Amino acid sequence: MFRVVLGVALAVAMVAAVTPALEDARVTRTERLTERELDRVEAAAVTLAREESPGARRTLALSLPGDSPTATPVSFVSLGGLPGNTTATDTATHDVLAYRIAGGNRNVRRVETDLRVARARRASGGERRRDGDDPSGDDSRALVLRGGEDYEVTLRLVSLDGRRTVTVSVRPSRRTAERVTVERGHARV
Repeated sequence: MFRVVLGVALAVAMVAAVTPALEDARVTRTERLTERELDRVEAAAVTLAREESPGARRTLALSLPGDSPTATPVSFVSLGGLPGNTTATDTATHDVLAYRIAGGNRNVRRVETDLRVARARRASGGERRRDGDDPSGDDSRALVLRGGEDYEVTLRLVSLDGRRTVTVSVRPSRRTAERVTVERGHARV
């Protein structure tokens, strides 16, 4: 009996000692994955603004980590500003990308091009047009993505007031849309 109690106590002590290291590893992995996705967005936006002609576009598939045994959930990723903050360090030639890991601090990075959230145009019947995003974009708000989802982010180079500006639009990836459709269908049963 004494051996069993000693074994259980030793196991509990080992788990208690290892748990903080496991949590740190989850946070570090999530930060690396999120930073890598933002590196891709930044590189595509800067390259588009420097090397392409207006009208050029890039579409990126982004995958943001969700809660799992190996990753901490991402609270948000924002493109072109900070959520709820219209006075971020946004200028006519620079913008920001930001993210927050659940329970962590907000991480902000500067991008050397102006990013604008594309506004969908309305066709004559009132329906939204997917490919006809308004090139003026909106510089007063950020595009906010949630963790645990896959997205298709489209960057498009436009000329606004003689400046090269990148508009950003997003839609759920096909994989996410299919999963949501299946989940909704399952929920109705």
